[in-house]
Amino acid sequence: MRFYKIKALFKLGIEDLLKNINVFIYVLMPLGFAILYSNLEVESKEYLFALCVLLNIAMIPITLMGTIIAEEKEKNTLRTLMLNDVKGSEILFAKALICTLFVLINNIVIYLIVGLPISNLLIYQGITLFVGIAVIFFGAFVGLIAKNQMSAGLLSLPFMFLLLMPLFIAMFNNNIANKISSLLPTDAMMVILDNVAKKEITISNMGLPFLVIIVWFILSFLLFNIFYKKIGVDN
Repeated sequence: MRFYKIKALFKLGIEDLLKNINVFIYVLMPLGFAILYSNLEVESKEYLFALCVLLNIAMIPITLMGTIIAEEKEKNTLRTLMLNDVKGSEILFAKALICTLFVLINNIVIYLIVGLPISNLLIYQGITLFVGIAVIFFGAFVGLIAKNQMSAGLLSLPFMFLLLMPLFIAMFNNNIANKISSLLPTDAMMVILDNVAKKEITISNMGLPFLVIIVWFILSFLLFNIFYKKIGVDN
């Protein structure tokens, strides 16, 4: 990868995003929920943080990344970039850096709103950022298979609700639902954050959730590159 091209794509993407009002809806909604929930009496601030970050990671990487990639397709920017020898991995990393920046800022603000100790900031942000990046790559794949920005928004909804499954899983107590949820990176994140809060950090507790996140990371990256090349051939 050529980092000077990634830097140029990053700057251009930031300028375009700041002109899009939908971006602020995606970004501000998780913060609004964090402010609302922080004013309620809760037994665990750690669990409140996990819930708000779950909403943040389910929304921004899928909807925002999907919209960004779909917009590039709709304007035929992807085709132009291909003709100018820009690799799919370079586009992906430039756009992923933009979404990662939004995810990271939101996660830090949520952490401060909830009022968790600063001493634990790095470990919580490291875990949530790792999951966010894995989902961002999948959001890029969603943007590629969408025909335009509108269809990207509609297509991202079922994936967003799927990632939010850990929020509702406790209501059903169903073995099949539990197994499906255990395969999601957001569920793995909730398990890891719970173990960290309880200080039960062992390989047996953390190994499988981390493996789930890594698998999502690899698969979503491969899916993006496969479909990026397919679009290049088809167009």
